[in-house]
Parts: sequence; structure tokens; C-alpha cells
Amino acid sequence: MMVAASQRAGEKTEDQVKDLRFFLADYRAAYPDDVLDIHIPIKAEYECTAIGEHFEDLGKYPLVLFHRVVTTSGQISRFPLMVNVLGDRRKLAHAIGATYEDMAIEWRRRIWEARHQPAVVSRSEAPVKENVLVGEQVNLLDLPAMRIHEMDPGPYITAGMLTTFHPDKWIDNCAFQRGFIAGPREIRCDLSTHSHNYLNYAAYGERGKEVKIAYWVGHHPAVIMGASSSLAYPESHYVTASAVAGQSLRLVPSETLGDDFLVPADAEFVIEGTMVPGKRAPEAPFGEYPRYYGPQRMGEVFEVTALTYRNGAIWDSFLVGINNNYGGAQMEGNIYAAVKRAVPQVQRVYLPLSGSGRFHAYIQIKKTHEGQPREAIMAALSSSTMVKHVIVVDEDIDVFDERWVLWAVATRSQWDRDLVVVPNCCGARLDPSTAEAGLGTKGGIDATKPAPPKRFPLRINVPRDVKERVTLEEYVGPEALAKVPDSREMKPRR
Repeated sequence: MMVAASQRAGEKTEDQVKDLRFFLADYRAAYPDDVLDIHIPIKAEYECTAIGEHFEDLGKYPLVLFHRVVTTSGQISRFPLMVNVLGDRRKLAHAIGATYEDMAIEWRRRIWEARHQPAVVSRSEAPVKENVLVGEQVNLLDLPAMRIHEMDPGPYITAGMLTTFHPDKWIDNCAFQRGFIAGPREIRCDLSTHSHNYLNYAAYGERGKEVKIAYWVGHHPAVIMGASSSLAYPESHYVTASAVAGQSLRLVPSETLGDDFLVPADAEFVIEGTMVPGKRAPEAPFGEYPRYYGPQRMGEVFEVTALTYRNGAIWDSFLVGINNNYGGAQMEGNIYAAVKRAVPQVQRVYLPLSGSGRFHAYIQIKKTHEGQPREAIMAALSSSTMVKHVIVVDEDIDVFDERWVLWAVATRSQWDRDLVVVPNCCGARLDPSTAEAGLGTKGGIDATKPAPPKRFPLRINVPRDVKERVTLEEYVGPEALAKVPDSREMKPRR
């Protein structure tokens, strides 16, 4: 990635640098009850996961800071552990100043506009250089990385942005790719062969060169959203991180990979190292986003050369397989863009938790002719190998509420007329129902009403002014209302 001289140190669009601490303070001020600090000692092995599962059982995803984490090596880490910083749409929307409903559309719009470029700062200006460990000084087992699920082989880096550069064009690529911490200075990574980091890895192998590589962990969610966006290859993720954040992403030269290998200056941690193409070691099983264990495989070996971090650094982790909000939100903008090219009347796209944030896509359109739902289905299915089932509904259906999406299926579709089935498609690698060859069947349902001028029965309703005037707070009272149990709380205990 090339950074113009005019975009170098000191040129930011805002005075306040957007980093993880900025977001934490800002979000805590806006939603104080959605940020929890836990100071009781708790183990990184399974116990932090148990807290996450308890909250998911309640349908809640607070941002949690564990301040006294017992590492998998048995010591209380000097670093706090954070989970759920990207835990739900409200946090993602807050990060980019969007509404809950239009968050993914705004995310994608910022990428298209790309008004901001990264800026390079000196090491003395970079908080991530406040502590520098090189070579044998590094011990990754001191980090509060979680062992999330029972069959996981050990602690994993889950919220780390794995970064490589194209060997010829020197354009950065960033992606969430898991890393098993197998020793003090060894990480075994899962580089999917479809990923752009793997393409860079393979290109270095063809040239007989080792791969320079880094993980960076902990940053403002808007930066993460931009850096993890799906782009063409090769295309700079640092540029899109700047665009989505709305200010120049500050970059700084690495410690051991050369001054041209740039890393985010305001990240909480940066882990530097190299990979020798062809050198692999066992990695996984690992509990992945579909809520199943992925099988053991031979993973690429990341040999660590340096660890840099901020004073008071916060370790960020995903509760993989428990909270899949981020994965779905990341894809929604791409699907929306693909569908909009085919059906300009598309309103919103939502990938719900019921499909692990990947496999189900609910699409809301303002239907004007009969062919649009099928066009939307085909565009969505071809936009990603992960999208498996698509349901298209009218604009009066709230795609964020599965009760009404399924009601539309129940009352506006017929299987012999409205079902689209496409066999032998590329499927998601981690979908356990996909065939060994990676092929699967995809499909969609047209759950829309007939297009105008055809008539269809009207939905029942209460006059809007009456519903706005007659409130539960007035007629039931806030104290009694707060005591009414959630329906999920009334189900039998497991």
C-alpha cells in the first residue's frame, strides 16, 4: 500500500484518534448498562465462554471487560480481556453513526466513497510502540487468549486482523483468520485457500520467499469494520479502514519486518513474524461460527519475531460460535450491493443468528413487478459461497424480526410456485451439511404479495394514532411492566 506524502504524519480529519479506548468511553457514556466490568478472577479456559453463553441464553450481548483473567498457563494476566465489542448491531451502528436498520448500508456506502487515506506516523507517536518485545522476550502465553470450547486444542487469537502484503504491488491485505497459540512464539493459522492472505502466501511460496506477516488486535470497531471488508484482490484494507472510520488510519513501521511493512499505530497489540511456505503443523479442531467443531487440519505456522503493545493494553476476543452478529453484518452490505444491481427496489438485507450470521438472508423489497423476487434470490445466492437460503419479503415485513419473515412465508408463498432450488453450488467450507467436494444446494423463497395492480388481502391493524396514544407505561405502570417475564424466561430449564 502506497501512502502519499500529503497524507503523512499529522493529517487527520478529526482531532481525536478513533481507537478502542475512544470507542469504549463513547459507548459506555451512551449505553452505561451495556458495558460490564468483571473484577473477580476468571479463567480464560472455558469460564469466560460460560459468561458469554449465559448472556446469549438471555438474548443479550453486553460488552464485557474481564480485568483479572487467569491465562491457560495458570497466571493472572496483566492485560484485561474484552469480548462483544462487536457484539450486536447497536454497537456496530454506534461505531459509524448509523441507525440499527441501515447500519450495513451505511458501512458499504463509506467504502464506496473512500474519502480518507491512511497516514504514516513515527514510532515515537505510535501508542502501540510503548512496549516492544523482540525474539525470546516474547511469550504469547502471557496473553489472556481464551480456550473457548472443550475440544479446542488451546488458546486462540480470534479477533486478530491477520495482515500480509502482496509481494509485487506491496498492497496490504487484512482478514480475521484464527490463530492457535501453540507455544510462546508459535501460532498455527487457518489460511482458507479462498482467502486473499492465502493468495499472498502462495505467491511468496512460488518465489521461494518467506512471508512477512502480522496480527493486530484491538482497535475502534469502525476501523475493524473497514479493514475486514470484502474487497477485490489486491486492494488496500487500510484504505477502507480509513474510509469507514471517517479519518486517516494511522500506520507505523514494524519492528522486525522492515519499515515498509506498516501496522496500525493505535492498535492495542501487534504480533509480528514470518511464515515459511509449506511449513505446517496440526491445528484445530475448533468450535467455529456454524456452532460445530471444524476438523483438525494442517495449519500454516506463524513464527513470532516481535510483540508490541500499548500501556494498559486491552486484549480483544470474539466468542466464536456463540455470538455471530458481526459475521452477518459484515456480509449484509455486500449482498445489498449485489441485489441492488439486479433489483434497485431493494430496501434492506438481514442475515440472522438462526443462520449463524451467514447461511440465511432475508431481503426486503418494494415490489413493482413479478420477476423481482427471483432476481433478488439469484443475486444474493451468487454474492457469497456462504449464503444458502434466501427469503424475499415485501416492505411491510420487518426483516429483523423472524416472526414476521416466517409469517410472510406462511401466508404469501406456495412451494410449487415460489421456491427456487439451485443444486451443485459452491458451499461454505465449515457448513457440515456440504458435500466433501464443497458442493451444496442453495435456494430461495418468494414470500411477497402479487405486484400491483393485483389485489391481496390487507393486514389487520390498529389505527396508528391510537397505538401511539395508548401506552403500556401509562396503563400498566413501569414497575409492573418491568416484572413481566420474557417468554424465554418461562421455558423449562435445560
